[in-house]
Amino acid sequence: MADKAYQRKVLLIGWDAADWEHITPLLEEGLMPTLDEFINRGVMGNLATLQPILSPMLWNSVATGKFADKHGIHGFIEPDPVNGGVRPYTSTSRKCKALWNILTQGGLRSNIVGWWASHPAEPINGTVVTNAFGGVRFDPERGWTVPKGAIHPKERGAELARFKVFPNELTEAHILPFIPDAAKIDQKKDKRLSSFAKVLSDNASVHAVATVLMENEPWDFTAVYYDGIDHFSHAFMAYHPPRLEWVKEEDFAMYKDVVKGAYRFHDMMLERLLDLAGPETTVILCSDHGFESGSQRPHGTPREPAGPAVWHRQYGIFVMAGPNIRRDERIYGASLIDIAPTVLTLFGIPIGEDMDGRPLLEAFDELPKVKTIPSWEQVPGGSGMHSGDEQLDPAQANELMQQFAALGYIEDPGADKEKAAESAEIEAKYNIARTYLWKGQPEQARPLLEEIVRRRPWEERFLMQLAACYFQAGYLAQAERVLLAIADGKEPDTAVTKLLWAQIKLARGDLGGALKALLEAEAMNPQLPGVYIQIGDTYARLLQWENARVAYEKAQALDEDNARAYLGLSTVYRRRGDNQQTVDHALRAVSLLHRLPLAHFNLGVALVRAGDSERARLAFETALRFQPEMVNAHRYLATIHKTEGGDLEKANFHRSEVLRLTQRRRRRPVTDDPRREQLFDLPEIPKRKERLKILLEERPDPKPEEEKSGKTLVLVSGLPRSGTSLMMQMLEAGGVKPLTDGERIADVDNPKGYYEWEPIKQIGKKPELLDQEELNGCAIKCTSMLLPRMPLKHSYKVIFMTRPIEEVVVSQSAMVKRRATKAAELDSAQLKRGLRGHRDEILSWLKSTPHMEFIEIDYPKLVREPLPQISRLIDFLGKDRLPSSENMATVVDPTLYRRKVPG
Repeated sequence: MADKAYQRKVLLIGWDAADWEHITPLLEEGLMPTLDEFINRGVMGNLATLQPILSPMLWNSVATGKFADKHGIHGFIEPDPVNGGVRPYTSTSRKCKALWNILTQGGLRSNIVGWWASHPAEPINGTVVTNAFGGVRFDPERGWTVPKGAIHPKERGAELARFKVFPNELTEAHILPFIPDAAKIDQKKDKRLSSFAKVLSDNASVHAVATVLMENEPWDFTAVYYDGIDHFSHAFMAYHPPRLEWVKEEDFAMYKDVVKGAYRFHDMMLERLLDLAGPETTVILCSDHGFESGSQRPHGTPREPAGPAVWHRQYGIFVMAGPNIRRDERIYGASLIDIAPTVLTLFGIPIGEDMDGRPLLEAFDELPKVKTIPSWEQVPGGSGMHSGDEQLDPAQANELMQQFAALGYIEDPGADKEKAAESAEIEAKYNIARTYLWKGQPEQARPLLEEIVRRRPWEERFLMQLAACYFQAGYLAQAERVLLAIADGKEPDTAVTKLLWAQIKLARGDLGGALKALLEAEAMNPQLPGVYIQIGDTYARLLQWENARVAYEKAQALDEDNARAYLGLSTVYRRRGDNQQTVDHALRAVSLLHRLPLAHFNLGVALVRAGDSERARLAFETALRFQPEMVNAHRYLATIHKTEGGDLEKANFHRSEVLRLTQRRRRRPVTDDPRREQLFDLPEIPKRKERLKILLEERPDPKPEEEKSGKTLVLVSGLPRSGTSLMMQMLEAGGVKPLTDGERIADVDNPKGYYEWEPIKQIGKKPELLDQEELNGCAIKCTSMLLPRMPLKHSYKVIFMTRPIEEVVVSQSAMVKRRATKAAELDSAQLKRGLRGHRDEILSWLKSTPHMEFIEIDYPKLVREPLPQISRLIDFLGKDRLPSSENMATVVDPTLYRRKVPG
């Protein structure tokens, strides 16, 4: 149970991809006033991300306090063991408890909204609205439809679904602050406005649900995730000022304000969240990574799974404010995996010793008591976690994957289920191998990468990662062998491969060869900070401290948040005896990336020299936490503890460690390490040209829209009770054959018949229905819900019937009452909003869909004055399709227009 002495409310807000590099100028301009005030009453700092920088993995590390190898979410999609093919990673894929599961066991109530891989909703103590909430739709016949498992408790589905905001509900007031000239966009050719509207409406939906839960439900913990900054940045950061030379001036002028608008929009949403939370709540705002916004913005995105991650920077943001939290202070060295332990500490709940993170105690005014248990995974009792047999609905899985593909995070899985499953398996293993390398565990990564290269020897990214793994594990000859294979047996010939080549030379003691490779890499890509870091490292090995300083400062100029540049400079200044500069640069390094043992060591040396032994001790102990075999850190600690007032037992321990480590090095010098020249079997790696050929076959270039091999079909559509049956009668009178099976007979609601073809309702599952030759020249009636499901291979002439929403609602209600059937359980206002929203969404979609040509026909006008509308239909369909158009007006019966809006 939670400790009542600590029990409080905690609000965790996730802003995907938020970056201080972008936020700081906006704060200085006064454009994010809520965030500015929030920062001033709490602590702030960088939040170091993890590798690989993929959102599903990162946000689950936030929620669990564990690296991906422990929590089990290894990317965007995984093989589907039940249905074949692939499915998105979901809450059923997670192998350990998240914060809300632990809090449920502690008797606390949580609201979770929009979190990555939270679908299907877990039955926790509280409410969960998952990342599948975007699939909420309004069905004109059934009302709000909620994806199975999107909301817990499921009984609240229809109630919360009404807070979904649809893109078509956005007005000029919503869009123009982001895109002032939006009205000039040709949406048939430029899909960026529709993409923008979807992201904005999705985030407005998340915010609406989160705020209604916070305002109306009891809660101890609320976690809400917004993907807006990330998605807006991926779509529009290329147009952000200053203009990149490859961006067209007209595109820059149109979209340059979108990203700035995104941050301001989030600031407005933050204001409401803070108001609802109140001053007694501890609020944490964080992001999983940053986003390139300056000179390091990439020119294009790699065509590979998770290629958009090339835009991600390694530092997110962290802000925390509330009771017992320091005010207007910076904290250093925070990481994503520290969020969960910090939240548990706020509640007085024990931290699992198997968590990889730590509580951010430096953020507190008074240090809280930190309790631990071996693991929460062994704690019995209901936590709300799903059992392994919980399955995701295939239709929902497909919708989520389409969204991932649209954003570029995965390739379209296609129809080949076996191939898709194999690719997903390989990507998952690749991502977990990168996690192991990030953790400094190359031997765990090696078998995974070797297997991947055996299966996909033509993908250079896999080969490069394997070479880096061999180097990190100390297999220098094997790393060289892979690099030579990449370059067709020659020395590496790209900037990236030369960097690794130089590291191998440096490890062998060939300083001249390393420097030669690095200078060649610099000539190839002078904008790559990593080149200058390694040049600096090489000069440092040569004891050329001035040249090293210049190189590190070049890296710093290219990337002012490069922790390794500050680390290198702290080493330079330590060796020069400049204590203040050593302290300044070492602190800057660890503030960006806490896991830098040499930076902590440099800091400790400078503090010892300055006479601050206590702070030096903490610095050396931190260095040893990350690198236990750092001999010189043990030496300094032995000396510190030997002085008066020291701990003689600890002094003896560190002296014994110095002796042990020194003797081991003497027995086996590094140069005698047998791993250095050890070789392993390596699969045959195709030559570069062959690799490229295979890749092009695997991932063909996007082709222009293919010529339609199908037919052109006439569809009559609209909301139910909007005049579609009348239009079918008119087309039949004009000479167009109606496709109808006669199953639904005429009645008092439609005295002249319904003109329906029952199989059309299955078109989403059976697209081949429209391939029948006998359909040529026919008119097909279909509800507006079915239009987006029509097969792309055909072209369509859509006659879309409109009618005042008030009349539609009255007509539908009368029909339902007469037939004594069950309709959507909504009040009149909600039904009108849903119908209007659905109709506008479909019309907006039709405007931007190339294979759909459409005309709107207003039902009241058609009944009052049929001839002008018939003339429009002749222009739209062509006289040849309506050989008897003179007969069309004869079927219009004004007496059947019975549900008119008064006035």
